[in-house]
Amino acid sequence: MNWLKLLALIIGILILSEINTWSVLDNLFFVLTGLLVVSFVWSRFSLRGLQVTRETKSNRAQVGQALEERVRIRNASRFPKLWVEAIDHSDMPGHQISRVVNLGPQDANRWKVETWCSRRGRFQIGPMSLRSGDPFGLFPIEEIVPDVKELIVYPAVIDLTGFRLPVGDLPGGNATQRRTQFLTPNASGVRQYLPGDSFNRISWKSTARTGQLMVKEFELDPTSDVWIVVDMDMRHHVSANIPQTMQARSMINNPGGALPVEFWLDSTTEYSVTIASSLANHFLEQTRNVGMIYNNAHHDIVPADRGPRQMTKILEQLAVMQADGHSPLAERLLTESARFDRNSTVVIISPSTDERWVQSVMQLVVRGVRCVAITIEPSTFDGSASSLMVVSELAATGVPTYLVKHGDDINNALASQGPAYQSRAV
Repeated sequence: MNWLKLLALIIGILILSEINTWSVLDNLFFVLTGLLVVSFVWSRFSLRGLQVTRETKSNRAQVGQALEERVRIRNASRFPKLWVEAIDHSDMPGHQISRVVNLGPQDANRWKVETWCSRRGRFQIGPMSLRSGDPFGLFPIEEIVPDVKELIVYPAVIDLTGFRLPVGDLPGGNATQRRTQFLTPNASGVRQYLPGDSFNRISWKSTARTGQLMVKEFELDPTSDVWIVVDMDMRHHVSANIPQTMQARSMINNPGGALPVEFWLDSTTEYSVTIASSLANHFLEQTRNVGMIYNNAHHDIVPADRGPRQMTKILEQLAVMQADGHSPLAERLLTESARFDRNSTVVIISPSTDERWVQSVMQLVVRGVRCVAITIEPSTFDGSASSLMVVSELAATGVPTYLVKHGDDINNALASQGPAYQSRAV
């Protein structure tokens, strides 16, 4: 440390001044000793009276969106701060708010940082450390500001306006005899108004006839429930080999940092998660019942439901989902087959080249369960095994199949279904 070196120099000068009668050594001894004392006191007060506040608009964000954070450092003391280095220790990729500020007495410094969310997951915003010291750098000092906030970045949701389930795979039928709080075309009756009922459910004809407020009751739509099965078997997920030059070129072409969502789809895992979130949003906007089954290490399940809260539940799990599963997709489909009936549509998302899961799909089809397969071609990511045989078997058995390759626009890939993948009646 610098102050130890200075202290050793002071001791050496003291010894020399005792041996010799040079007055200049005495003067130098007192000057250096005074410098050491002043620097120590200066350093002790360099971070006194500092107040740090950090504000983010929300603790939720989404891939492809900008996270805005405002930082304010205020000097509440009567002494100036020549330099204060604010160092951020957030683990969110690309989030850089560190800087050096100069503060006068009762002064404040504010700045705003926008970070484009490039990775889904759960991150920590903070803590922050403040560094300062004396002008000579003899006694550097550091303090931690233990202000930590949790940020969850949801996966991107892509508009799938072009995606259509094949005709005939959306069975109709009688309305499900179960009350629901959602508005559906199936009004089952009326009842007396209760506090908390929405005004748009009031039946004005019944109100006029009875002389008291009456509201409509609804039943679930006769359309099928949609189950989305996401294969997270770690043995089949691969990452793409994206050269660093490509990333640098993209940053140059997008100086503001706003990169397209497709740029961050660099693995079969990210493609699977993004497709799952986009499909869930697509069907929930159609007021369909949507459930999610994950073939991961914990075998997580989101029971079928509808509405904005269901979308939030799905995004919360997809935000932290990892390809850590060890069970084959074929076993997972057989285990959960009891959840599917003739009024269910199962959408399977997988990069697996294991042909055994096709047999599990066929067992569901034989039972009358409608199945759709979305296969992600792993060979286009790192040149590994191809899923051509899986796609061929699915198409041959009449299961509508969509093939997504690395670099494909997801909406375009799911909006078109080539002749090779057209479904046939089973």
